[in-house]
Amino acid sequence: MKKILVPTDFSPVADNALQYAIEMAAGFKSEIYLYHIYSFDSFNYDHNFPKYDQPYTKKVWREMERTMLKFKEKITEKGLSIRTFVEEDSIFTLFKIKVVTHQIDMIVMGSKGASGMTKVFFGSVAATALDMAKVPVLIVPPEHTLHQLGNIVLAIDKNDLVPDVLSPLQKLASKFGAEVTLLNVKTDSKKSTDKMSNLNIDGVETIFREVPMSKGINETIGQFIREEGCDLLCMIRREKGIFKSLFQKSVTKTQVFSNQVPLLILPEV
Repeated sequence: MKKILVPTDFSPVADNALQYAIEMAAGFKSEIYLYHIYSFDSFNYDHNFPKYDQPYTKKVWREMERTMLKFKEKITEKGLSIRTFVEEDSIFTLFKIKVVTHQIDMIVMGSKGASGMTKVFFGSVAATALDMAKVPVLIVPPEHTLHQLGNIVLAIDKNDLVPDVLSPLQKLASKFGAEVTLLNVKTDSKKSTDKMSNLNIDGVETIFREVPMSKGINETIGQFIREEGCDLLCMIRREKGIFKSLFQKSVTKTQVFSNQVPLLILPEV
């Protein structure tokens, strides 16, 4: 995991995600790409200045400099390299083009579990990352820090996995010495396959758990996490077929807002 992309809007939620990314990067000696993407509109574009000298652009660069000052000591202490970017562009470009251009291995970003317009706003950014990024996306709830990574829950189903889709999880669990719980939420009365219970992740201790669905898949996963405890939830974003894709994306997106622990989404590519 050589390069980690962290989008920021300079909010406490984004700062928290950066802090989490720094702790993770320290384990892999990763390089962090800290990105702020903005666009001009009637509120932030000053017609008294040319486009290359806009006050708003200078303002966001100052915000970036303040963020770097806040984390300078921690970054130096961990011996990490961090690159900063402030660019006029679209969020779509960030997750689709920049990720490829910079050969990003993982995106770490913050999220707010909220209602109303706040949920719509943050949901649009998280949903864009989940829809477009071809690399793992790690979504960090507010105020959650990486103190330890002892127990990871991987939500699985009866469908086959694309080869190497679990590779980022394997690297993460191996690096931090985590145990992985394979969790299947039973949605019918059919017997689980041996392939599910015998799923092997190289060099990682795994256990298989199966629980009946309560109100819904997300609610059942949330209840399991509350009762059993875990440091990270991992889910797979499937791309095989439109109906399966839509179903899986709705589950993963809903989990972003209901989850109380970091959520790692692994894309099938």
